[in-house]
Amino acid sequence: MELIIVRHGQTDLNKQAMIQGSEVDAPLNATGQAVAQASAQKFDARGFAAVYVSPLKRAVQTAQIFTKGQYDFHYDGRLKEMDYGNWDGHSVAEMKAKYPQCFDPWGFIRDNYIKHATGGESFADLEARCASFLDDLLKKYDQEKILVVCHGATSRMLVAHLFTGGNASRLHQMDNCGLTKIEFAGSTPELMYYNRVLA
Repeated sequence: MELIIVRHGQTDLNKQAMIQGSEVDAPLNATGQAVAQASAQKFDARGFAAVYVSPLKRAVQTAQIFTKGQYDFHYDGRLKEMDYGNWDGHSVAEMKAKYPQCFDPWGFIRDNYIKHATGGESFADLEARCASFLDDLLKKYDQEKILVVCHGATSRMLVAHLFTGGNASRLHQMDNCGLTKIEFAGSTPELMYYNRVLA
């Protein structure tokens, strides 16, 4: 199987460096749409056996742009962004000032944030749903090419599950509209590239 993972385009909350989890259903902003359009012009959307998409607006819009209307989508809730509980909608700077120990060297949220976020999803739970999704793909597809369009923490964990034992802090988060390609020989993955930006 050949797996291409795309992170959604920019939203206003991305631009404002706000925490944007699964309970925030923001659309792409003008920059997000423009970068997705520019990226799509350099993206070969042919030959996918299936396209799996998070049901959140920002991912759906990005998938529509990248695939140029060529596919029906499989919407999968396991591809939603991480649920940050009551941290959602707060600025990264605000939460980092209050809980500096909960951010990694790149400024991304660590798994210990769950001690301070009411209703937040743990990294273990995020990995479990990413693992479930990947297991289902590997059972269903063999030599086919599959496209997945999702979110920053989710895409990071999909890759972390396969290559770092689920330690997402070993990876920088993908940029908006960044691409990752993974090829599988049976169930054995090989990372071909990570966070390739087309525009």
